[in-house]
Amino acid sequence: MIQLSYSTINMLYEASHNWLNKQMGLKPEDHEYYHAGKKAHRIIQDHVSGKKPDERLLHIQYTFPIVEEVDFDSRCKFNFNFHHGLLDPLATKNKYNIIGFVDGLDPDNKTFLEIKSADPVWSLAKFQRAMQRKLYALAKPDFKEAILITCSKDPSRWTTETPRVYSVPLTDQDRKEASDWILGGIKMIEAGQFDGGLENGRCNDPRCYFGVNCQFK
Repeated sequence: MIQLSYSTINMLYEASHNWLNKQMGLKPEDHEYYHAGKKAHRIIQDHVSGKKPDERLLHIQYTFPIVEEVDFDSRCKFNFNFHHGLLDPLATKNKYNIIGFVDGLDPDNKTFLEIKSADPVWSLAKFQRAMQRKLYALAKPDFKEAILITCSKDPSRWTTETPRVYSVPLTDQDRKEASDWILGGIKMIEAGQFDGGLENGRCNDPRCYFGVNCQFK
């Protein structure tokens, strides 16, 4: 069974040669901006879980009893089997398994949390369009709402740039679009279409996820 996630499927759409880099076991190039948001995430998760309230976040009314305590926390993990557009959690013969991790869960209110630290911060429209949110809606068919908390990567700026909070309902249309999106990625895998992002067989992307480790450089 092939395991897929939002990031690996997105890789197929944006620059499918990186799928081969990942399958070869290559490591992404380490960039500071990949780590810059981790502190911001932890502060917000500690606040919404009640573990360590932060006065800069008192405007956030949502609480999440379950948050990621460590990277890839199993409490925040989802996975389901996917076979050519059909979601079947009971199947044992499906070829693809979709996994992912949310930043927080409120099972009683059927709500999940997504934190995006970025400069500039995310807009509501961007979160509404985000395929990652739609994928989580597919993974959690009984969940009704997604909460986005978006903030600067630098918490020292929060006193003047207040983290924003958005609520978006999860719909059947979200789930259909996510299913179609997964299927499109699977079709690329099965057709062996891994030349995306290459020019004459070479990667010239200055922001390549694998950087100097890319086998196509």
